[in-house]
Amino acid sequence: MRTCRIVLSLVAGGILSFLPLCMLNAQNDDVVHILDTLVVSDENPLSSVVGGAAMQRFDADALARMGAANVGDALKFMKGVAVRDYGGVGGLKTVAIRGMGAQHTAVMYDGVAVGDCQSGQVDLGRFSTDNLDAVQLTMGQGDDIYQAARAIASAGAVSLETKLPYKNRFNITARAGSYGLYQANALLSRVFDDKWQLTFFGDYTTSQGDYDFKIKDIEARRNNSDVKSARGEANVIFKTHERHTVKAKTYIYYSSRGLPGSVIVNNPLSNERLLSRNMFAQLFYEYTPSSQFKMKAYAKYNYAYDKHTQHRAANDILHSEYSQRESDVSLTAKWTPRFLHNLSLAWSSELFHNSLSATTTHVAMAAAPKRLTLLNALSARYVGRYMSATAAMLYTYADEKADVGVVAPRRKRFSPSLSLSFYPFGNDLSFALSYKESYRLPTFNDLYYQQVGNYLLRPEKSKMLNMGVLYKASFGDWLKEFALSADAYYGRIKDKIVAVPGIFIWKMNNVDRVTLSGVDVNISLLSELRQGYSVRATAVYSYMRAVDDTEGSLVKGNQIIYTPRHSGSVSAVINTPYVNVGYSLLWSGVRFRLPQNIASNEVDAYTDHSLWLSRHWQFTHFSMVSKFELTNILDDNYEIVRYYPMQGRCFRLSLMLNI
Repeated sequence: MRTCRIVLSLVAGGILSFLPLCMLNAQNDDVVHILDTLVVSDENPLSSVVGGAAMQRFDADALARMGAANVGDALKFMKGVAVRDYGGVGGLKTVAIRGMGAQHTAVMYDGVAVGDCQSGQVDLGRFSTDNLDAVQLTMGQGDDIYQAARAIASAGAVSLETKLPYKNRFNITARAGSYGLYQANALLSRVFDDKWQLTFFGDYTTSQGDYDFKIKDIEARRNNSDVKSARGEANVIFKTHERHTVKAKTYIYYSSRGLPGSVIVNNPLSNERLLSRNMFAQLFYEYTPSSQFKMKAYAKYNYAYDKHTQHRAANDILHSEYSQRESDVSLTAKWTPRFLHNLSLAWSSELFHNSLSATTTHVAMAAAPKRLTLLNALSARYVGRYMSATAAMLYTYADEKADVGVVAPRRKRFSPSLSLSFYPFGNDLSFALSYKESYRLPTFNDLYYQQVGNYLLRPEKSKMLNMGVLYKASFGDWLKEFALSADAYYGRIKDKIVAVPGIFIWKMNNVDRVTLSGVDVNISLLSELRQGYSVRATAVYSYMRAVDDTEGSLVKGNQIIYTPRHSGSVSAVINTPYVNVGYSLLWSGVRFRLPQNIASNEVDAYTDHSLWLSRHWQFTHFSMVSKFELTNILDDNYEIVRYYPMQGRCFRLSLMLNI
């Protein structure tokens, strides 16, 4: 019966997807008009309110200005975001939006989901910004209904867009910095004709990583922090008759790193190692027969391997190996009826299979768990003169099996979302309202890890209401661009999955209810002082109240762990014909490492000041950019995660050659 339901659902989705195409083909007098590619560029990379959702976007220029070497560092400058950083070049970096946990944030790489069934968290420190055209974060239901079902299913989505091969070029970047950091990458783009385009990107990073630190009354040296990583990526794009587009991507990643662990008084020994390998291949196809209909499909296979090694004694070595596999197929279609040109309909169906195998003394309760997940989403969008509206209904179905042991029960649920946007005075002033429900399945670690796991865990159900306003204006060259956006939100998470301490060990359990509320504000401006001289500045502030609201809970009203009430950032760039100067400030208020909001659990507030200088050199046949960065100027070993001190003051010198 389960197989029949899945097949029927996919068939129904396919029929609905191709129905508009059949109607178009049945019209003999139909004239097909294919529009040229339209590229929309916003010089202001700051946040805006789009379709009722809070959307923030950094283009390639903005990423270069802020000096973010990876996506995790770039997201720290966005509002409503909590980036958990374990420090160092190879430290894990995950992002959570509005206190909802990293598992609620989808990561889309060129429109295809990046998944992790074991922990549900994607390490964003692995993705370099050097080959990206844009990093975009959407919280809530956005405008775009023509997207994969996994993006619709999540409470928020980080979209990474790689640089397109629009011309022949060859870029080389070399970096050197403190603590033995050396990094080099190369991007090659080749356009053969109007049909074939190729890109190749390679990246290599090595760092010794050891550094002195001081936190509280502890002074020591961070050790076992070395990392070596390499990444290769190839993209092939083929277009024919401007109706068919085929894209193929292969990705390979390798890293070997030490795990310094948390700081322990009088015990500096750290000898844990982690070896990681990841490979995926994806094939994307899009068909655009007319301006009324288009469809896209993709298939992906992903393999990830981790080997954890720990020397507990002279002849006592613990090896733990984990292998993940994911197969994913997706179909999305969008139809704009000729007789209702203001209305668009979209159907997205996605089927993916996950499996996890482990070779470890900590054998999971259910050996080699497997999960089959089906997502179906029906969406509609209306665009009028003074308002727009978007609605979606998502159906989730999940079934699990294991070679040995008891698995979680079958799960299914409908999740609606709705957004409204009003612009009665034009695009300079707009108001937005959105509501979204999301459904987060427990990860394999949550369910099956020995002793800690709990196969009876219920999935998290979240509801989020967002209200936003965006104002944009221009007051001449002295204030050429001014933008102010503000969002207020309120949400609840039912059955939030957390680790709860027991008599002897911690165990995963459901917290009945968590309440979320807050305000995000963003101000940006651009001033052109005179020809060739300009100033761009940004200020971001977030207030977030995320508390356990379970009746009878001993921590009722306490802020959830690692979620600051107050946080923000400031950045400014002065551009001149000779040199560009930039400054940035990241700050966060007090957080708590445990559910009890008491003084002993406090993680101190911190500020991080950085400064950089860059110069562009133009030659006859090539150009070069040199850049010097000084980060954490105050040399503060602040902690984002308790007992994981960050690096102090450090520098980085970069040379980028463009041919």
